[in-house]
Formats: sequence, C-alpha cells, structure tokens
Amino acid sequence: MANLAPWLLPCLQQVQALKQTKSLSHALLVTGADGVGQEELAREMVKDLICESDQASACGHCHSCQLMSADTHPDFRVLDGEESSIKVDQVRLLVRQMSQKPQVGQNKVVLITHAQAMNINAANAVLKALEEPSERTYFVLTSSQSTSLLPTIRSRCLLVNVPMPNLDQVKAWLGQQVNGEELSSLFWLTTQPFRLVSIQRQGKTLLYSELPNKLIEMLQGRAAPEGILKGLDSGNIEDYCNGLAAILHQCICHSAGATLDSALQVIYPLLINRFGISSLMLRYQALQKLKSDLQKTNLNPIMQLTHELNQW
Repeated sequence: MANLAPWLLPCLQQVQALKQTKSLSHALLVTGADGVGQEELAREMVKDLICESDQASACGHCHSCQLMSADTHPDFRVLDGEESSIKVDQVRLLVRQMSQKPQVGQNKVVLITHAQAMNINAANAVLKALEEPSERTYFVLTSSQSTSLLPTIRSRCLLVNVPMPNLDQVKAWLGQQVNGEELSSLFWLTTQPFRLVSIQRQGKTLLYSELPNKLIEMLQGRAAPEGILKGLDSGNIEDYCNGLAAILHQCICHSAGATLDSALQVIYPLLINRFGISSLMLRYQALQKLKSDLQKTNLNPIMQLTHELNQW
C-alpha cells in the first residue's frame, strides 16, 4: 500500500472499511479510464481479501500474505484479458478450481483483469459464478470499458470507480518512479500514468518521444515518410498509429480551444495550414481505420502506413 498512487488510496480505503465491518460484496468491479491504475488497485484489494487477519488491510506477516508475496498462493487465481480474449474454458476451469474449500487461509480470490476481453460465453460463465458464489470466494474484476460488460454482471458487483488524476498528481507520481521524469515529455500522447510507465517498461519511450520531430522534418520537406517509419515492424505498428493519431487528435482539439502541449507547438501550424480542420479529421479517421484493418488482415504494415503518410 505504501507505493500505491495517491489517487487510488480513497478507493482502497473504501473497500477496506467494508471489509472491516464484514459488509463487503463477494464481487467487486474496479473501473476507470485505461491506464489510471485499476489493475494495481485491484491487486492491493486482493492482498487485503486473502489475508488471514481480521484487520482492514493485509498484515503482511501471516502465511497467506507470505504466499502472496511469493506469488504462490493456492487460493488465488488470475485471468488477464490484456493480450487476448478470455474464453469460456478458462473461466470454467477457474470456477472448478475455486469450488473447493480454501487450502491455506479463510478466503479464495479470483482476479479477472481487463474483463471486457471476455467473450459472451465466458461472460455468461462468470455471471453464473457470481449468481451462485462458492463459500468464502471473492471475485475482483477490472475494466476500462465497463459498459461493454453484461449489465447483469455489473449489477452483481460493488462498483469501485477510479478517478482520473489531475496533471499535478501525475507529474508528482512520475517523479517518484525510476526515470519517471522523462515521461512528462509524452504528455501530448497521454496523461494516463500507468500507460506511460508501461511504455517505458516496453522500451518504447524513444519511439514516441522522437515522433513529433520526425513529423516536423517530413512536413517541412526535409525527410521522406520512410524516415519517420525507420524501425517500423509488425510488433510496433500500433505504436506508430497511436502516436500519429494522438498528434492529430491534439491538434484537432487545439483548433477548438484546448491547450496544446509544447511538443506540438511547431507541428500545429504546419498541419492546419496544409490540411485545414476537415481534412485533418479525415486523416485522423484514416489512421484509426488503418490500425483496425491491420489487426484483422495480413496487410504489409510498412506499405500501408507509408501510403497514409504520403497523403500528408
């Protein structure tokens, strides 16, 4: 809990208070914008729920807490939908595993992160488990798209809404992370703190930070589109699309009066003078469509994105 981001603490304390009074629901749905930390918050909640003590927060000393620290607790199961869809067989296996009595402590806990990735059959299997919960079993779900979940799942969960931190909170928190200060240069891309940290962990900070200057060179005629796309492959095509789309989106918003990040001050007049707002919006839509098409087909990513940039 000591390292938990400050905007997450009130949500955690709310759940801890309910645990202390033994009035906590057997199912919780932690929601919030992508990248604000709902997964981190959910894992702290799991620690509290699996702890063998009666106190509100995890004691850190009991056998269950020690097993959680070692990531070997037999009464804790995770399904993660970040990289791929969650299928019904995965849910059914998990429910069977959790139908037995706790092997170590008092409670069993299921964590389903990015729950919007459940297909319809998996969602129905989870719904059945929520309607007929095993004794002393908690379900903790996280989602950045909670409205895409079955309404019946949402209705059976205690909703924990994670707030979006303000820019000062994000800057202060990033300053406490290893090399976190450099991420403030990517606020034109996103101010969602855990998304920024994820970019850093994936080694993609330089890819994004170089993109505005590369685009300036292209728009000023000092570089060809191929120069922007140096290093592009199927593994990072989505990053290039996201970065370029974010630049266009920020410029579109600025045309309507929003503040423009300093990294895009030179780009904005170049784009707006070349396209005008209507064509700028068309290019933004084209990038979004390209990203979607590349996920569904075997199109050559370099050829497709080069063709798009040639329209600029």
